[in-house]
Amino acid sequence: MLKLRRAQTSVEGLLLMSIIVLSVIIISLPYLRDSGEVLSLVQIRNSANFAASYLTNGVIVDKETYAPLNVIIENYTGSLGVKFSFLGLKVTTENSSEIEVLVKFSHNLNLTETTNSKIASLIGEFIKQSLISLSTVRTENGSIYIGGRLLVLNITVENGGSVIK
Repeated sequence: MLKLRRAQTSVEGLLLMSIIVLSVIIISLPYLRDSGEVLSLVQIRNSANFAASYLTNGVIVDKETYAPLNVIIENYTGSLGVKFSFLGLKVTTENSSEIEVLVKFSHNLNLTETTNSKIASLIGEFIKQSLISLSTVRTENGSIYIGGRLLVLNITVENGGSVIK
């Protein structure tokens, strides 16, 4: 009789533990998905901040990763006296099919709108390359998807802009 009671108590304990574990899994799944999106936004912010610092320093590093930024230094900003600033990012559109992120930069150069748009496009390519390494991101036909939603980067530099999909 004592062995049956212990067995019943053990089975009840396992049942309670399985209910608790299953509840934790069900509750935490949406948070895990959202944390993947947050991780991607943090990576965008970090890459944008790094790009601004890299362009301000004006020192070219011969690595494939920095190729878009090197083009900006070689063709547009040069290596002396540039103050390139990352102003911030904002999620402007978020729905079931896409996430649009606005990323803003400024500088102390007197450049045309066309030149600023080219710079924005190159910075966008750098940010896009940095996102590809994340486990929460998948690429399809050259586009980036986060949690099954298309990421649209709207990069603005002064009066010029570029949309990266």
